[in-house]
Amino acid sequence: MSHDVRALTADGVVFVDDAVVLLERNHPPDEGSWVLPGGFVEPEETAATAAAREVEEETGMAVEPTAFVGLFDAPDRDPRHTASAAYVCEPVDPDATPEAREEATKVGTFDPRDPPELGFDHADVLAAALDVREDRPPR
Repeated sequence: MSHDVRALTADGVVFVDDAVVLLERNHPPDEGSWVLPGGFVEPEETAATAAAREVEEETGMAVEPTAFVGLFDAPDRDPRHTASAAYVCEPVDPDATPEAREEATKVGTFDPRDPPELGFDHADVLAAALDVREDRPPR
């Protein structure tokens, strides 16, 4: 029996005051969509380390993962066949301002309860992160 291999990615849900940091993707899949910062976990790193690295690469913000949100692994969540570990990440510098870097056309902060339409399954990830942040049971 053969097994298809799924790649592991990590997403960082960064809250600045009462807003969430999102970026507009500049390449497929979901090019032009607003998403959470994230990307592939490298062989030498943990998912939490990858989430922090990806946030910094994509927004310029150094962050510290503070809470595990969950593993998102619906088969249709990403056409690249990924599963994603998501973390709430807090900025190391509370006065840091996100800016568009790798993989982003734009970056911005949004009301996490009323974000723009999100790519992939990031609406589900954001909803779960809000539950974790507000110490509510997961949905």
